Amino acid sequence: MFVFWRIVCVGNVVSLGLTLSVFLLGCFSGGGPGTDKIEIIAEEKSPNGKLIASSFSCSGGGAAGYFYFNANLRKAGEKLDQRNGLLGKHKTWKAFTDIEVKWIDDENLEVAYKQTDSPDYKENNAVKVESKYGIKIHYKVKKGKP
Repeated sequence: MFVFWRIVCVGNVVSLGLTLSVFLLGCFSGGGPGTDKIEIIAEEKSPNGKLIASSFSCSGGGAAGYFYFNANLRKAGEKLDQRNGLLGKHKTWKAFTDIEVKWIDDENLEVAYKQTDSPDYKENNAVKVESKYGIKIHYKVKKGKP
């Protein structure tokens, strides 16, 4: 009986070790910016063609997962960086939807959007990039549910 119990215990320890290894491998290898799926929804070049404004969605994060929308402003020819969004303190929160970008002129960009107005999002939603590359960014909250 003792030998049988010892074999069962050793088997359980090995099984637990394998389970933890698989779990930890999944936690540290699944997700992250390098594996995100980005979909550009709309893209507008500045009137002088030097900059690109985009609205996009992003999903990723492995098992925990995230899906969000944001806007981005970058130099023409640069790759979109999904963590360099114009809206929100926490870039992976789904706080904004229905985002539109529109150039007013070479020095002004308008970003219109709907936002989640839950008290939990108040601090997050208050953070917005005011200017970038010398471009003044004007924000316009759309009416209606996000």
